[in-house]
Amino acid sequence: MGSEQRFDQLVDDAWEGMLEREPLVGTFVGDERYDDRLADPSEAGRAAEEAAMRRGLEQLAALDRSELDQGRQLTADIYETICRRSLARLDHRIDLLEVANHMNGAVALLGQIATLQRTDTPERVERLDARLRAFPTFLDASKDLLREGVSKGITAPRVIAERSLGQLDRLLELAPEESPVAVGAQGDARAAIARTVSEAVQPALTSFREVLVQDYLPATTETIGISALPGGEGMYAAEVLGWTSLPLDPQDVHALGVERLTAINEERMKLAAELGYPDPAAAIAAHRASGANTATTPEQLVALAEDQVQRSWDLAPTYFGRLPSANCEVRRVEEFREADEPMAFYYPPTDDGSRAGIYYINCYDLADRALHHVASVTYHEANPGHHFQLALQQEMPERPPLRRFGATLAAAAFAEGWGLYAERLADEMGLYLDGWERLGMLENQGLRAARLVTDSGIHALGWTREAAVATLEDSGQTHTDSVIEVDRYIGMPGQALCYMTGMIEIQRAREAEAARLGADFSLKTFHDRVLELGEVPLPSFRRIFGTS
Repeated sequence: MGSEQRFDQLVDDAWEGMLEREPLVGTFVGDERYDDRLADPSEAGRAAEEAAMRRGLEQLAALDRSELDQGRQLTADIYETICRRSLARLDHRIDLLEVANHMNGAVALLGQIATLQRTDTPERVERLDARLRAFPTFLDASKDLLREGVSKGITAPRVIAERSLGQLDRLLELAPEESPVAVGAQGDARAAIARTVSEAVQPALTSFREVLVQDYLPATTETIGISALPGGEGMYAAEVLGWTSLPLDPQDVHALGVERLTAINEERMKLAAELGYPDPAAAIAAHRASGANTATTPEQLVALAEDQVQRSWDLAPTYFGRLPSANCEVRRVEEFREADEPMAFYYPPTDDGSRAGIYYINCYDLADRALHHVASVTYHEANPGHHFQLALQQEMPERPPLRRFGATLAAAAFAEGWGLYAERLADEMGLYLDGWERLGMLENQGLRAARLVTDSGIHALGWTREAAVATLEDSGQTHTDSVIEVDRYIGMPGQALCYMTGMIEIQRAREAEAARLGADFSLKTFHDRVLELGEVPLPSFRRIFGTS
């Protein structure tokens, strides 16, 4: 067997192992074989993950990558980055913080399953029933993590644990048949799932709540930065590298954020003047007072997003040579979790096409949702942003599943950078209908610059939550969105750095290509080349485009 064949077998085996250890990843991409089980957060599960990741690094080290073609070299980069990130998170025990996280912790898992797992056949209902009956064991191990975190002084900030508790209480207030995992089923299937929720899930959640309230909450920190924890500086460095794939210095990140935010605010001032106002705050205050900047119903907000998705899809062939096989759907964020979720997010389609790409728009607190922000959010999350990038990445069957579906575990900065790049591209495409939507785009660009400032401020420089919220509000965000966003940064150190970091790399590559090709430069060809790569770590992206 040659080097390339050995490598192909290696990554196929690695992907299979990932699905076995983290079954929800399979559900996410449409591989239903492990839909009857949950991950193992116990010491045994961590040991299995560590052994697999160390074995992966050893196998990669034994390869001569120069014998591989470029595609396989990129897959090797992705796999190595996944292994190193996973080992770093295990070494720093990030799981002790994540277990109480409202975005991706133990309680949030039920909502993720409800969103992803289908119940339209007896076999699927049976798998979901088995997965739900595994919840007591899963939550028992999660309770052990809560207690271990308390004993080691590694706990989430109180504000994060309280958000998780609020989410848990909202789930327990629901009747079993109204549980998120039951409402999508019909007839006997719904009744069967509700019975399992009553018999297994709710008692397990109640028991988890007791430990969360009695043992964990009293030990949570009033400080919000990860650097305040034992070993916190190393934790933050590992998370920054894990999210961005670059060893960024927090002081440099902070300075870059201030520089970018200043430049964007100058753009905002200029546009506000064009709209006839002395500054952006006055412009938005007048726009809001007119009533034109607020949706009166969730249906109105969803319809606005649907129109933007369709218009961007129709215009895309002018700027892209290859499009996804289908447009994405627009859905409202479910009410049980909308208070804790960002303004919007995207789920890619399944491999078999049974679930379309889904753009979720948040209708929580409509009175404080700014409609002029929605367009740039749509172009980031849907077209030509995440839907184009992720759907096209999956529609390359000649590539191994680890690269088509697993690359996001290694390269979040590429995906989020593309989404942010897409917001600016939408302006070039003429998708913003007026100066208000363009102002919203600049405010959302400012948000991503402010994220560099606030994430580093919170986790490395001792910032308060109030200072971080004020920074986002000064960048043009509403109070509701600012609070939700800051709490997201508190609970996910380093994630907020992905967006601007990734966009800067894509912009640098575009400038380099334009300079190299001159009159032969084609924006459509450049976009196709970037998206054909799929998600890759930023050092790999730099190597491909010669921008390192």
